[in-house]
Amino acid sequence: MNTQYDVIVIGGGHAGTEAAWAASSVLRGRGRVALITMNPSKTGVMSCNPAIGGLAKGQMVREIDALGGIMGLAIDATGIMFKMLNTSRGAAVHGPRAQADKYAYAAEVQRLLATRDNLDVIAGTIDDIIVEGGRIIGVRVPAGAGVVHADPNIIERNAAHDARALPVYAECAHERDRIAEATIVRASAVVLTTGTFMRALMHTGNRKAEGGRVGEGSAVGISATLRGLGFDLGRLKTGTPPRLASDTIDWDALEAQGSDDPFPRFCAPDELDAPPRLPEVRCHITYTNEAVHDIIRAHLHESPMYSGQIEGIGPRYCPSLEDKVVRFADKPRHQLFLEPEGLDAGALIYPNGISTSLPAAVQEAFVRAIAGLERARIVRPGYAVEYDAV
Repeated sequence: MNTQYDVIVIGGGHAGTEAAWAASSVLRGRGRVALITMNPSKTGVMSCNPAIGGLAKGQMVREIDALGGIMGLAIDATGIMFKMLNTSRGAAVHGPRAQADKYAYAAEVQRLLATRDNLDVIAGTIDDIIVEGGRIIGVRVPAGAGVVHADPNIIERNAAHDARALPVYAECAHERDRIAEATIVRASAVVLTTGTFMRALMHTGNRKAEGGRVGEGSAVGISATLRGLGFDLGRLKTGTPPRLASDTIDWDALEAQGSDDPFPRFCAPDELDAPPRLPEVRCHITYTNEAVHDIIRAHLHESPMYSGQIEGIGPRYCPSLEDKVVRFADKPRHQLFLEPEGLDAGALIYPNGISTSLPAAVQEAFVRAIAGLERARIVRPGYAVEYDAV
């Protein structure tokens, strides 16, 4: 494994992939970039809402694209419903938003990264950030880390769009490519994209588990390193709703919503009139009600946010359902959108608007009190993630 780069990027989420893409663009032909992530097969994965853009965020994605970013390219290629929000106001505040096939989106991000011959994706964690003379000179990666390579057969398979897209990168490096002992990888610049993984804890009711995303671990060493370098760290919190089985929802009882015509793109001005690459889907709208709110109120003491179990601060503009019921007690209902996470028949439904960390049994009770969801089956309960932030 190469141990000398010009830029090292830590983290393979939205920020990390943009940073690695930008660095490889600037250094093309003149330098090398390493993207280090715990699980390369999860690079570019949409942790929560399977969509890109929206109010303010859509403008940001277009600005990123204008600077040569990766996100606009990936969502234009993998969007399955396109909307322009806030059209009752002036053009400056219109917000393009696209629903994605989240499996295709992550695969497309990985495919794009694989086109950069000056970019290595390394499977591994970071043991330490190395500082000499007041300057960062690199990072220490543990034994077992190694470069992973894109699978051209999977790229070709995904291009057919006839089955759920698969990750282009493997979870870990091939045995022959793994380092035998902890190694310092040097670079003149290190970009740390913290995400939700630093000393991360997932909460569902009174149950806690380490991890920044369901099925994945927590980055435990970076926080101590940052404190040792003099950074102040706080605790933040975010959450995600339960995922529902599509075939247990009464779709006929719900209001459908399709793409705009013409649909808004995020990039590719020379292809503005081209149709979407993937089939379009419709999302559906329903609402909470007083019965739902009564269930929430009756079980607030079991919510980690209200029991004191979570100390982190939640996002201002993405409140949990518990917060909505408490903070907006005068509202008789709250809107939610049922959004498919992908095109295949087994794709789960993301109920946008009911993020929660209440116990699984309580989630089942309030979900089934919502119109159209009376027989809905929760495949994965919602949960909150508490994590360190600089």
